[in-house]
Amino acid sequence: MYTTPTSGYLRRSLLVNKQRTDLPVTIDPVDHSRRVKKELRDAGLRGTGLMRLESRYLPHIIHPDEHIGGAIGGYNDNGFAMLVATDRRIIFLDKKPLFIEEDEVTYNVVSGVKFTHAGFGSIVTLHTRIKDYALRTLNQKAALNFVEYIESRSLEREDMDYDQYA
Repeated sequence: MYTTPTSGYLRRSLLVNKQRTDLPVTIDPVDHSRRVKKELRDAGLRGTGLMRLESRYLPHIIHPDEHIGGAIGGYNDNGFAMLVATDRRIIFLDKKPLFIEEDEVTYNVVSGVKFTHAGFGSIVTLHTRIKDYALRTLNQKAALNFVEYIESRSLEREDMDYDQYA
């Protein structure tokens, strides 16, 4: 049903020479999707990692002003999953045809990251206070980029915490 606008709404919409700040930012979904794919490529994902369900669903999760610093796709106990580190948070994404498991972790709760390399494969384990996320992958370049980005963000967080108490 249509409801009539309130008087406050009409006053705000009739302001002259003023920008409305309550409007949501509109972005072109095609450009946003291209930007996310480019940032995934820059993070080291190639080939099938970019064609997986998780990679195609990621533009729906990433905010327009959020940028990807590291990403890794690999296998865990439930099948293929993805860990994505942005400048604001870490996203664990496991998308299957009928369900989506998405965990969002801030850098405050990250305890550490572990990288193990044996033969052709690598295992990256993200330790948090909530849960440990482990992925087995063959893409060592993406795994190293992810670990390096997480470590750099954790060090930045520690520096900010120490500066706060100094």
